[in-house]
Amino acid sequence: MSQIKKKKKFIYIFFLIFFLSVILLTLGWYDVRKGNSVKILKVIPIKLIIPEKIRTFLKSTLFYIPNLQNLNDEQTKDLEKFKNLQRHSDELWAITSSKNFEKINSFLADKKFIKTDKNIFTIRIFSLPFPNIHTSMRKPVGYLEQHNDQILLASGNGTFFSIKKNKIAELILNDNEDLTSDIAYDKHGSPILESNFDRLTLNKIETNFRDIAKDQNLFNPGKSSIRDLLIIKDKVLVSYTKKISDKCYNTSILGSDLNFSYLSFSEFFSYKECHLTNDFDNAGSGGRMVFYKDNKILLTIGVAKQVITKKKSAQDEKSFFGKIISIDLTTKNYKLISMGHRNAQGLYYDSKNDLIVSTEHGPRGGDEININKNLDNSKIENYGWPIASYGKHYDKFTKPALLKSHKDFGFEEPIKYYNPAIGISEIIKIPSSFNKSFINDFFVGAMGRLAWEGDLSIHHIRFDENFNKIIFEEIIPIGERVRDIIYIEEKKIVLLVLENSPAIGILKISNK
Repeated sequence: MSQIKKKKKFIYIFFLIFFLSVILLTLGWYDVRKGNSVKILKVIPIKLIIPEKIRTFLKSTLFYIPNLQNLNDEQTKDLEKFKNLQRHSDELWAITSSKNFEKINSFLADKKFIKTDKNIFTIRIFSLPFPNIHTSMRKPVGYLEQHNDQILLASGNGTFFSIKKNKIAELILNDNEDLTSDIAYDKHGSPILESNFDRLTLNKIETNFRDIAKDQNLFNPGKSSIRDLLIIKDKVLVSYTKKISDKCYNTSILGSDLNFSYLSFSEFFSYKECHLTNDFDNAGSGGRMVFYKDNKILLTIGVAKQVITKKKSAQDEKSFFGKIISIDLTTKNYKLISMGHRNAQGLYYDSKNDLIVSTEHGPRGGDEININKNLDNSKIENYGWPIASYGKHYDKFTKPALLKSHKDFGFEEPIKYYNPAIGISEIIKIPSSFNKSFINDFFVGAMGRLAWEGDLSIHHIRFDENFNKIIFEEIIPIGERVRDIIYIEEKKIVLLVLENSPAIGILKISNK
């Protein structure tokens, strides 16, 4: 080969590498700074162009400062959007300790269309006069349940409200409504209402919850909290962070006859084992409940920070921590269903297919969606924590390192995992009454901070017929942490508990 040809080949290779590098850096820049707002990234997802490992590397090295700028932009945007609603947080702390109020108004804070590649959604967001996730020092904002014509809402610090479903129905968006107009606020930060359709009334339910629970950490800022609600026929169950003794907590359940005027709680299920921890490590306590079968419920129980590092309780069949258990509603006897869970924050029992779908927080990355189909045999499925995870230890000095493969070491593989983590929360099945194309469709809440990584959203997934794989995915960007989700069958709407404002979201789909 002549020297001229070698030079030409070298020049071609140089410019090819240079051109590809420019494309890679440009796409990396737009992935960091603008994400899915870039048209080409809507047509060809960025993950198909740049592998996830390279994207993560670019964000943590070359684009470290732009990545931080994104976070700053998001936080500034949130601050600007909700600064006029801050006064609601102060009001709640005052009124929840008082018996002199019966109702609180929730005001329209936002309204918009949300377009994905396949669907168009409409949402109204009504601000709640509760502390948000930050002012409450990471206490969950609240949880939802439903019964006949009523919605039950419990704040994370133990105040209970009812909302009439018919009122919710009045607030459902009309497809022709102008969702682009801004909402005006007065000098006190309250929305200027155009009609009664711009407010949602929360009716307070008196309870003895504070007298029974007693621990002041439940009611003050901090991570001890109500963890979930469940209504079964004429009973309401509340899971919560129970103080067993000084610096010793577990996840227990209180029960009451269902009465929307007064809830009289008593102990339903508890145990002596506890986390040797303090209130600020109680976020990983699980607490999700669903109705199961054979007159039983399911309960998730997480593990606290100290338990992870000092002993492998999630791998100990004699320990409650890191487990999903069933509890008989009559005898209160429990049975171990699965183990090796870190902090299962989403739970669904599919009675038609007799399987459990759960979501689980990983450590630094590695959030999981898990399927358990083996419910009628004696095998206790093991999902690997704290031995196997696709995430990493928060402390790089923690040993041993987490194994990546689950099945190679005898554990169940997640059907999906998220790296980076999305702050995964509740999972519910959305039926075809919501949209005729939905078959095995589920909505998964995301509570992280970075919208361009899939946080602050609902992840819409569809399983194949046998729940062996996910065959469809899309992200519904909400712009807020999604703590809880319920589906109102009669109204064909999805209700969300949102934690940044905080707020209740009313979501419906426009394309039926």
